[in-house]
Amino acid sequence: MADADPSPAAVRSSASQQELSPLRFLPPADAPLASFVRRHKLAVLMAASLVSLGAAVTAFAVADDAPLPTSRRLVQDLAAPDMHAQLEALADRSDVFVSEERIRRGDTIGSLLARLGVSDGEAEQFLRTSPSARSLQQLKPGRLLQARIDSDGELVALRYLHTATDGSDPLAVQRGRSLLVERDGDRLVAHDESLANERRVELRSGEIASSLFAATDAAGLPDGIATQIAEIFSGDIDFYRDLRRGDRFRVVYESYWQGGEFVRAGRILAVEFVNGGKPHSALWYGGPATADAAIAGHYYGFDGRSLRRAFLRTPLEFTRISSGFGGRLHPIANVWRQHTGIDYAAPIGTPVRTTADGVVDFAGVKNGYGNCVVIHHQGVYSTLYGHLSRFASGLARGQRIEQGSLIGYVGMTGWATGPHLHYEFRVSDHATNPLTASMPEAPPIGRNEQAAFAGVAGRFDRQIELLRASEAGAETASAGPSRVSRTAVASPGA
Repeated sequence: MADADPSPAAVRSSASQQELSPLRFLPPADAPLASFVRRHKLAVLMAASLVSLGAAVTAFAVADDAPLPTSRRLVQDLAAPDMHAQLEALADRSDVFVSEERIRRGDTIGSLLARLGVSDGEAEQFLRTSPSARSLQQLKPGRLLQARIDSDGELVALRYLHTATDGSDPLAVQRGRSLLVERDGDRLVAHDESLANERRVELRSGEIASSLFAATDAAGLPDGIATQIAEIFSGDIDFYRDLRRGDRFRVVYESYWQGGEFVRAGRILAVEFVNGGKPHSALWYGGPATADAAIAGHYYGFDGRSLRRAFLRTPLEFTRISSGFGGRLHPIANVWRQHTGIDYAAPIGTPVRTTADGVVDFAGVKNGYGNCVVIHHQGVYSTLYGHLSRFASGLARGQRIEQGSLIGYVGMTGWATGPHLHYEFRVSDHATNPLTASMPEAPPIGRNEQAAFAGVAGRFDRQIELLRASEAGAETASAGPSRVSRTAVASPGA
């Protein structure tokens, strides 16, 4: 029986299967392989790709069928926390909190304690009435108090810095006094304690816009430092007439702190003042052992030249001349006599200071001079201070004193018709007018100290240069001229 002709659909299906099957492109067994590959390059590449894809699909399917790792459940019993024990521990614990407040104008002890968070009637009563807490009862505005308080508001301790320094001598700046109130068992006790101040060295600069004090205020400098700048350069610059807009100052100075609080400014250590384009500079030097904060020292130029006048013109800071040097009608003897000194009128009790370094040659009562001090200075010079109401504490013959040291107080002892100081300037024991006399110059740095001085001067010069560099950098970054001071704080004692 003859086979039936295939339908058109069957023919198309068979052709399609032959085209898609890679087996169709295998060479006949008796055909050369290289010749077959040349004639069917594209077909061979497509067949190889299909084989690779099939292998990948097969590998993927095998990976999906891999068994997953088994897991195991663990169960452990944990003890519940003992809440009762925790509550008892909290009840037994005494937390202490620290609070700080500044005294404000119009404060009372009660209002101050309330701001500190103290709720303790016993402590308030103690601070109000106890003689040992008298320093706190004055409540000086601006002073800082620090309180330690427990969780119930009961005062544990209180500290109050009430005295920065007594100002009686330069060494006093090193220490302050603090009131400490604390519990001793069930009662409060208070006592004063002496605290060492922290010394810092600060660097600041500024520019004159109107006056020296306005510029130092803008730079954040204490008024005492501004006054020292004016005193150091008083012989070279008239700070009332010579200042120019754009003048600059750069200063290295001491400051003293207590518990992070500023106490007071100390001494200028180095300063540069540029007036009308001309620089003036000075540094404090007291010898190799006291170069940083010398009590006995002077100001010098960076070249070693002394800036200190050997003699001050007057022994009083603020006064007027009531009787000059020369001939006059004596107010008591009523005869014409030579007046061998200058009389400075001043209220009784005005401090009198020596005009130069020297040694006390006499301190006592001397004829018409009344209470009198005579000081011998270098070479042939000596000075006399008469009509004093009293002497400075501890002043005695043979004592070495420095220029500006307190020696007594204005009075009217001896032959005097009113309170004044009689001051004599003597050369080889011969009275000379101190306002017209040619004063000796203070000696420069000695040869044996030049190396030590050069080391100190070099260090201060680098600090001044640091301020110059800071100013130059700030002006470069600024669109216009800047009058804001630059500040750098060195490590304490640097």
